[in-house]
Amino acid sequence: MRRFNKPNEPGRVNSDRLQEKLVEKYFQNLDLDDVQTGAHDAEFDSKGVYANILSTIDTVPEVPKRRAYTGWMVAASILAVFISVSYYFRYDILNYVAPVHTMQVSAARGSVTNIVLGDGTKVWLNAGSKISYPETFRGEKREVTITGEAFFDVVHDADKPFIVHTGELVTHVLGTSFNIKAYDDDQLLHVDVLSGKVGVVPAEGSTLSFNAIYLTKAQGITYNKNNRSIDRNNNVDMALLNSWKSGKLIFKNTALPEVIKTLNREFEVSIRADANLSACNISADFTNVPIKDIMAVIARLVKGKATLSGTVYHLKGKGC
Repeated sequence: MRRFNKPNEPGRVNSDRLQEKLVEKYFQNLDLDDVQTGAHDAEFDSKGVYANILSTIDTVPEVPKRRAYTGWMVAASILAVFISVSYYFRYDILNYVAPVHTMQVSAARGSVTNIVLGDGTKVWLNAGSKISYPETFRGEKREVTITGEAFFDVVHDADKPFIVHTGELVTHVLGTSFNIKAYDDDQLLHVDVLSGKVGVVPAEGSTLSFNAIYLTKAQGITYNKNNRSIDRNNNVDMALLNSWKSGKLIFKNTALPEVIKTLNREFEVSIRADANLSACNISADFTNVPIKDIMAVIARLVKGKATLSGTVYHLKGKGC
């Protein structure tokens, strides 16, 4: 037997009304004129009629109820997309709202300058060098740009690599100490490692093409800007590498043109040498030595003499 809702059950009113309307429709559709009267009509088949009515009711499709939380789902989806986009562009948004200032520090001629970056990394700048860096490192990288020579003692941060831009080369580190010499007027660019590990790659937009070069303690590279060649050195002089940090002026088998450029940055003079002397190499410790005495020593080494005119030294000799 079909069960109906009890009077106190939910949905009772709506169910009764629907059944009443269907019963009325059932009788309205009956064509009583076509009904043949006979003996079998003497007794009214109430059970059969009621069964037909119920059958009609059961065939009516149920209308699905609208979910009340559909609107909340749409709102939640929009909110999730907004949060995702905001997170992806969080640093761009933050830089727009609160820009980070770019700092620049230079080392004057004949001096060494020491600075500490926002992450605690220590940097020493040699004479005539300059560094540009953000006041605060924001984002997923710590990036600086230098011209000249700098020694870095980088604070380790596995989530934020430390990146040094030097013209056509870029040096990547996580936490290490290393020296970079990249003066604009030098033919050679040096990257030498005192501790840890660094990776050297071509700068973005550079026409240089080579696989990353990884360097560890006492290793280095020399990049020749003229012929664009890279030489690897697996026996870096560790004592000489950072001697300039403490004001020492030491040369060890250094080409004369490079020695002259270093002296020009250290002293208020300009030194010029004849072309035939460019093949000479100099080894000497000129720490705390006056420039006139330095020039006298170099003159002897190149078998020549140095003459001073105003603030300009002219070096001549037979060569080495």
